[in-house]
Amino acid sequence: MNYKVPVLMLLLAGISSGVDVENSLSEKFDLGGYIDAGFTQWGFYNAVPSREFSIRRAGIELGASVTQTVEADIQIELQTDAVFLKDAFLTFLPCSRLEMRFGQFKRQTLLGGMLSSWKLPMFDRPLLYDFCENLTYAGRDIGVDVELDLPAVKGIELSGIAGFFNGDERGEERTDSEFLYSFRGQMEVPSFGLTLGGSAVSHRLGQETSSVPEGYSVSARQNSFSADVSVDYEVSNWYEFSLSAEAATGDNWSLADVVAGNTAPSFLGFWGALTGFYHPWNVRGIKTVSLSVCYDQLTHNTDLDTRETTVSLIGSVYPTDNIRFRFGGEKHNIDGILSDSFYTDYIFEAGLNF
Repeated sequence: MNYKVPVLMLLLAGISSGVDVENSLSEKFDLGGYIDAGFTQWGFYNAVPSREFSIRRAGIELGASVTQTVEADIQIELQTDAVFLKDAFLTFLPCSRLEMRFGQFKRQTLLGGMLSSWKLPMFDRPLLYDFCENLTYAGRDIGVDVELDLPAVKGIELSGIAGFFNGDERGEERTDSEFLYSFRGQMEVPSFGLTLGGSAVSHRLGQETSSVPEGYSVSARQNSFSADVSVDYEVSNWYEFSLSAEAATGDNWSLADVVAGNTAPSFLGFWGALTGFYHPWNVRGIKTVSLSVCYDQLTHNTDLDTRETTVSLIGSVYPTDNIRFRFGGEKHNIDGILSDSFYTDYIFEAGLNF
């Protein structure tokens, strides 16, 4: 029997039993986690199996306030055949408007990655986010960033996050000495529930090259840019809705030998999601019911007439804030050079966030 399974069960039993965790070295210590179990009826005719149960997500989160200005966070993801480290970083808060993180964590760039899995209005991350993660424009990395919150002016709050990172995929050995630089700016208008954001990422690729005297070659800068908007509006104690949308473009260096000096084609992607919430305060056992409509599109190369599109409809029922049942379908459309593909996946999911 895999030792990881009983260890996880013991941890979850301790949490659900309300066991207090104490540590004399920290002022506060929090232990939490999440589980998302799902059933999927795959629509792609070549998929084997065509339907299956799965653990879509499961993990343990640990957080500690070491001092009044230093916090530590660790997140471990558990899969049926592996355990890996997602987050491990320290946060330094010298004042209320300045924050610095150092370690391994998710870079604050794309909105589709910044939203937690629990609040994501899709079953999975947007196509755009997964694509940018493969190109290292998004995702987790090892480095440092600094966040500055400016004083509010006429109800408008401005903030910015700048950082530099290894620029390599998590867990892989570094193959070059080039850093990745990222910046995200954000404007919030709390009175309207409006948030506007944008990001820029820039890095170079380097590799050992025996054909040049230096023995090392680097590419031109590869860049990506994004813009996003979020609106949260409460109509009454019974109804509210949220709208999120994001677009991004940049250099798809995976399609060109940029280290040799070739120019990379551009990618373009955007997604949007509209969610309506209903809070039936007089129905026992149901705290919230929601319905989400999402549209997701990605073009790997804007010079070619090929794209991926996903349209999804998701219904969710929340007995409490941290228990969720949701179900729906994802219609996929892949326009390829040689052939097109159309299929629909049907998904049911039960989740616990604690």
